[in-house]
Amino acid sequence: MNVTVVIPRPLQPACEGRAKIELGVPPSSSVGDVVQTLMALYPGLRAFVANEKRPMKQHFNVMQKGHVLYLFTSTSSSATPPSG
Repeated sequence: MNVTVVIPRPLQPACEGRAKIELGVPPSSSVGDVVQTLMALYPGLRAFVANEKRPMKQHFNVMQKGHVLYLFTSTSSSATPPSG
């Protein structure tokens, strides 16, 4: 299954400057599986994941609409995906 991940501007430097990333994942993949794959391919995204040593200073959220995942940062202007 192909999944499109839309990357907001603040996260694009961690993803080689890309605004969209197409991933081929198994059909049984969950949103968490897709995010894990994305972070394996683009380790710079880990800087936006909170843990016990690094509280939520910067972070991203994920929204799914069909086969498209939208990543949002705390600085993204909207949590609503574009229509269309």
